[in-house]
Amino acid sequence: MQRSWRYALFFALPVAVAAATLGTSFLVLHRAGEDIDPLQAAAMQQNADIAYGSALFYRPRPYKIERARLTKADTILLGSSRAMQFIETPWKSATYNAGGAMRDLESGEIFINSLFEKHHPKRVIISLDWWWFSATRRPDAPSDASEKTPLTLHELTQPAVWLWDGTLSGHELTTLLFAPATLKPAIGMAARFKHAGWDPFGHYDYGDQLTEQAGGPDVGFDETLKDIQRTSKRNDRAPRNAFSEESWHRLEALVKQIQDAGAEVVLLLPPVSGPIYDWIAAQPEPNLVKEVQRRLPTLPALTFDFHDPRTIGSDPCEFVDGIHGGEVTYLRVLDAMAADPSTDLDALVDRPLMARLIAENAGHASVKRDDPTRQPEADFNSLGCHK
Repeated sequence: MQRSWRYALFFALPVAVAAATLGTSFLVLHRAGEDIDPLQAAAMQQNADIAYGSALFYRPRPYKIERARLTKADTILLGSSRAMQFIETPWKSATYNAGGAMRDLESGEIFINSLFEKHHPKRVIISLDWWWFSATRRPDAPSDASEKTPLTLHELTQPAVWLWDGTLSGHELTTLLFAPATLKPAIGMAARFKHAGWDPFGHYDYGDQLTEQAGGPDVGFDETLKDIQRTSKRNDRAPRNAFSEESWHRLEALVKQIQDAGAEVVLLLPPVSGPIYDWIAAQPEPNLVKEVQRRLPTLPALTFDFHDPRTIGSDPCEFVDGIHGGEVTYLRVLDAMAADPSTDLDALVDRPLMARLIAENAGHASVKRDDPTRQPEADFNSLGCHK
C-alpha cells in the first residue's frame, strides 16, 4: 500500500505542477484579454476608448469588418498594413480606418462584400500595394484562420516563453495576477504593456517599438531592401516580377462594384522611404512598380501617386520601415489629397490642424502624445535621425 502511494505521488506531483502552471498561464492571458476574439474586441471598442493589441493572434480582417459595420462611417480608408497610419484627429466627418483588412485584392473583395451586407459608405479610399499586381502573387486565405481565439496548449505556454525572453517582465506578471485593476484598460498583452494596437478608429499604434534606440523593425531599411531584392519566385514584392492583367481587371471590377453601390472611390499609391524609392526607380524595365504607376491614371476613379515620398515632403525619419510610412507621413498624404480640388476632402478634414501637427512632428514617425507612461520616439531604425 505504501509503495502504491509513492507511485501515485510520483505521477500526481508533475501533473499537479503542470496543471497549476497552465492554470496560472490561463489566468494571465485571460486578465490580459488574450481570450477576447476580434468580434468581441470590435464591440467593446464601440463603447470605450481602448486599444486592441493581441500578442497571440493577428486577425485584422474579421475585426476590421466588424468595426466598419458598427461605426457605419461615411468614409472608409481601406488597404493593407500600409494604410493603418491614418489617424482620427484631423477628420471632421465619420470615418473608419480599415487598414490591414485588405492584404490583397481577394481580401479587399471579401471586405467590401461583407461590409455592404450591412452598411454602404459614401466613399472608399483605397491604398494600393504594387505587389497585388505581381504574377507571382498567391491569393490571401479566403478568411482568417478563425474569428475565435482559442487558448490551446501552445498559447498557454507563451507567458513562460515571454518571461524567458524578456517580453513580459516579472513586475508585469505579478500585476496581472494580483493587481489587474491598476492597469490601464486595454485588450491584449501588447496593448496593455507595449502601447501597441488598434484604437477604435482603426489606426495602429506601433507603441514602444518606436522608442528604443536601434530597436526598430528595419534598421537602416536593410530588411526591406533585402526583401524586394530577393530572387525567389515567391517574392511578389520584387519589381522585376511580371505584371498580372488578371489582377488589374479585378481591381477595375472592385472599383466598379463600389461605385455601382453609390460610393465614391479614391485610389492612392502610398509612399515608400526615400532609399527604397531610389533603388526601385533605378531598376530596369520591365518594372512592376513603374507599370502600376503608368496604369494608375487610367482607372475610372480619382487617383493619387505618392510612391515618391519627396512629393509630399516626407523624409526617411518619418517611416516605420522601408515601405510603411508613419503617422506624420500619412498626415502629409491626407493633406495633399485634401488640397486637390477634385476631391471633397477639404470639407471633411481640418487642414489647419493637420498643418500644425505636421510642423510640430516633422521628422518623426508618430505624433507626440500626452501620455506620461510613454517614452519619446527614438532613432529606432538607426538612420541618424534627430528626435
